[in-house]
Amino acid sequence: MILVADCSALVALSVCDSLNLLEKLFTSVVVPETVYLEATHPNKKQAQALKIFLHGKVRQKELRIMARISTADLLTEK
Repeated sequence: MILVADCSALVALSVCDSLNLLEKLFTSVVVPETVYLEATHPNKKQAQALKIFLHGKVRQKELRIMARISTADLLTEK
């Protein structure tokens, strides 16, 4: 199973020195580039540990449309 991790989970696991759990539980761990930039910001205490862990796991942002909702649908009461 692939995990697409968010920043808060990564920081929390890093604080607990438990990032290795992700690789034990999932076949692949990936993060969007924006999550990487947030998690490794210089003002974060865990930035260096996260840079090391996330090496090779960063993916460029890919946008996919999951559903289309028209403006009319949003304005219609159901």
